[in-house]
Amino acid sequence: MAFKQQFFLLKRQRDFWLTICLFIMVVISNSLSLFNSSNAFFYSRLANLTQSQQSNVVIIESEHLSREHNELVHQLLSYQPKAILVFANEQLTVNKTLTGMPQNSVFYPHPKNDYCLPHINDWSGYNVELAAVTDSPCQAIWPALFSDLDSSKSVLLNFALAPSALPKFSAERLITMDIMASQLQNKIIILGQHNAGLGVRLNAPKLTQTSNYLLLTAYIADTLDKQSSISLLTLWQSTLLLLSISLLLLFAFQKLSISYSIAIAVLTSVCWFGLGYFALVFQHLFLPVGQMTIFTFITLAWVILVRKLNEDRELTNLVGNIQQKMAGRYLPKSFISQSSPWDAIIRLVTQQLALNKSIFLARKEGDHRLTEIRAVNCHLSDIKEMRRDYKRAPYSDALKEFAVVPILSPFFNELSDGELQYIVPLIYAGDVRGFWAMTVMPDAQFNQQAFERNVNTFAGQVGELLFHYRIIEAQNNANDSALSQLLTLKLQEPLSQQVKTSIAEMEQKLTTLEHVFNNIRSATILFNLFGQVVQINKSLEKLAAQHRFSIFDLTALDLLCLVTDLDTETAKGKLRFMTLQKGDIYLQAKLDENTYILNVRAIDTSHLQNASGEPFQVSGILFEFIDIAFFIEQMPNSKQLCDSLSKQQQFYAHNLMEPSN
Repeated sequence: MAFKQQFFLLKRQRDFWLTICLFIMVVISNSLSLFNSSNAFFYSRLANLTQSQQSNVVIIESEHLSREHNELVHQLLSYQPKAILVFANEQLTVNKTLTGMPQNSVFYPHPKNDYCLPHINDWSGYNVELAAVTDSPCQAIWPALFSDLDSSKSVLLNFALAPSALPKFSAERLITMDIMASQLQNKIIILGQHNAGLGVRLNAPKLTQTSNYLLLTAYIADTLDKQSSISLLTLWQSTLLLLSISLLLLFAFQKLSISYSIAIAVLTSVCWFGLGYFALVFQHLFLPVGQMTIFTFITLAWVILVRKLNEDRELTNLVGNIQQKMAGRYLPKSFISQSSPWDAIIRLVTQQLALNKSIFLARKEGDHRLTEIRAVNCHLSDIKEMRRDYKRAPYSDALKEFAVVPILSPFFNELSDGELQYIVPLIYAGDVRGFWAMTVMPDAQFNQQAFERNVNTFAGQVGELLFHYRIIEAQNNANDSALSQLLTLKLQEPLSQQVKTSIAEMEQKLTTLEHVFNNIRSATILFNLFGQVVQINKSLEKLAAQHRFSIFDLTALDLLCLVTDLDTETAKGKLRFMTLQKGDIYLQAKLDENTYILNVRAIDTSHLQNASGEPFQVSGILFEFIDIAFFIEQMPNSKQLCDSLSKQQQFYAHNLMEPSN
């Protein structure tokens, strides 16, 4: 039992656990860097937006670096550069005798020399990351060159510098002194072999079309010289940021509709891009813009999904509740929803017209041919007329008149003496839906003009019904096609349609009951137990207008005291009796000079108790004003009725006076 209780408790908290799952997904995906490629993609786009035209790094390329590097270094030192970095695929060393300069201004990075380059990593295929310095047999060159560099953490290179703004010279120009001193003084000189590429193209912002390793090294030196390396958020910082974004968006998306939520998600993504740009430019900090954008839409999808699940659950419960409430209540199908319109039409005709025989014929769609549909008081085989073309007589005669016409030639088999034949078109808005052939046996009271007028009226209504039925049927056939249902996601009837159908059934029943209540001749008003008017009918409105009192300003107690001779305390006792005992009382009500029988009774709801509940299981108190004088006046023989009622009243009075055995 305890397990079941816990299960149902967790089931009721499904939305909470789904929210927890969303947060767990954020944490796990960020820890495993599942969406890191999106961050790299956005970083490459942001880096392309930044521009810088100044650099303290100069590239000099030599065709024969291994043979002339000492001469080039000696020449460069005369310009007093900040540092010289010589990059070669082979191990080279500086000739101190030739240069006459200290070693700490000239560097030969190589795994076999004292200094070497730290590792660089490809960052998710879009960018380049300068890895943190770890234990190595050689000393990393960048911390030695830039003393304020924190080499314990990885950073991204800053690609704000335009490739065209990076100074690049050949060794021949240096040897021929075709370079100004200001272009090399206090600069970081990168000296390397010309066309010494990586063998693969660099996948980095602004360098996607080159494989020149010297160019990448120049960007590393430029980034570190300007102290503009791009920092990344730590794992806990990015996780906290993404959780905060998801939590805030949960509040926003739940307050808005789906369309507004999508617009907010798109606008928020644009804001993330703008925020990432400003953080990159002014703080040299890269925010996980890709993950922020992805989780914005993941949160939106989660809200839509959970909202859909909740709506489906609520709609399913609603459909079930409506079906339970409507169980046992007969609801006839509407004319449009029936499988065939002719059965309802025949019931209408047979109930209200005194015809001997009737046969209905329908027009074939897209043709002027007719086909037999239904026969009343005869058989379809009783048609003697063999033609089924409404362009021929007698059908064409009826179409010319647009009304019922007598049939002069035999149309039915075995006609009785004096039996008349008629035919009328079933037409609406110029659309011929069929024909109605009939016979009638006239008697002494037969009025041909009235008969034809009634048949024309019925035929017009039947033609209109058939026209609308055909339109709805064509629409349903188009909507019910497999391709249409597939494209509109309606292969299975959606819950919303089931709810709409169920509510339509309830509205049909409620409308019928309200119409019946509204047309009851007795003036009737329903109060709830809190003294408020729940519902009145037209007769009560007329009664209130006739006797000039405002029914909506009165409570049940006020009305009872107004129309009877009861004092307030006695009236309260009557209402209390009806409320507690669910009683039923009859009183004499007098308004101006008119006298009514007032029936006051409680409406019991014990068998209809719902979640909202009602005090004392009573849904209200019903007042019914019965005008006996009006009903007697409407009777054909009112005097005889009064005598009969007088005798009946004496009989009741005599029975009441007799002692019971």
